[in-house]
Amino acid sequence: MEAGEFNTVQELAEANGLAERHVSRQLRLAYLAPEVLKRLAFGREASSVSLYDLCFLAGETWHDQAERVFD
Repeated sequence: MEAGEFNTVQELAEANGLAERHVSRQLRLAYLAPEVLKRLAFGREASSVSLYDLCFLAGETWHDQAERVFD
C-alpha cells in the first residue's frame, strides 16, 4: 500500500486472496514499536501475548506496548 500499488485494504486483500479483516489486522503489526519487534524476534524473553493481541496493541504508545508485552 505504501508503494501505491493498492488504494485500499480491500484491494490488497482481494489481490492476495485473503479476507479484508485479516489483512487489516496484519497491517496493524507494522505499527508495533521497534523495540517490541526486536525483543520478540531476537530475544529469548517469554511473552504470553498472542499475535492476535499484538494487533490491538499497535494503537498504544511504543512505551506502553513494551510494558504490556514484557511486564
